[in-house]
Amino acid sequence: MFGIPFSGGWSLWSIGNLFQVLMLIHFFRNRPEYYWFFVILFLGPLGATIYFFMEVMPGMQWKLPVIARWERSRRKQWYEKLVKESPSQEALGQLAAICALEGNHSRAIELYADALERDPGDHESRYGRARSYMALQQTEDAVADLSSIVTSEPHFKMHAAQLALAESYEALARPAEAAVVYRSVLERNPVSAANFGLGKIMAEQGEKAEARQLLEEVVSKQTGLPRYLRRQERPWVAKAKKLLKTLPA
Repeated sequence: MFGIPFSGGWSLWSIGNLFQVLMLIHFFRNRPEYYWFFVILFLGPLGATIYFFMEVMPGMQWKLPVIARWERSRRKQWYEKLVKESPSQEALGQLAAICALEGNHSRAIELYADALERDPGDHESRYGRARSYMALQQTEDAVADLSSIVTSEPHFKMHAAQLALAESYEALARPAEAAVVYRSVLERNPVSAANFGLGKIMAEQGEKAEARQLLEEVVSKQTGLPRYLRRQERPWVAKAKKLLKTLPA
């Protein structure tokens, strides 16, 4: 039955093999638990199907890109109209976020600035403007906005502002200040991004033992995490493992 031909000469068997190859490619790109490699390889299309439902589907974006772009375009038209007729705080912020998502950071900065004129305490708009500054490599301006947020609300967006501030300090070749921010984050929460950022700085400064400890924490804490959190942490684990290979044992 696996040899039943489809149009173009395809069969169920060849489709299954192609699906198996695609799942192996996904495995090597995303690096989940190693045992999935053997599940896909030795169970064939059945193993690939199990892997798809357990590892691929939970992280899938269900909207097709064309549908997402169409919805964003409709929302943008709506907020453009609102901003022109009656520019509210929400409309300016939403339109700025859409512009930033589309890569139009100059326009986003202008809109965020208008929003901040109406409410200087709007951290969402200030953070959005800082991210656009970072995208345009206007890092000093980003530091000014992020420092303002961190001073009044250090935990903003689960430390997102602090992490962006540390990243900006690193971009400006100010590692000491970046390290202070990373340590401030880690005093409150074991955030992998902060562990990795501080570990990288320590390695660059010759503090190999502390760097190794920080990076090993990123790798070791994955054991007790639920599956969906392990998927989120994989990029940091991969970065930590790569940097650990350069450090003495």
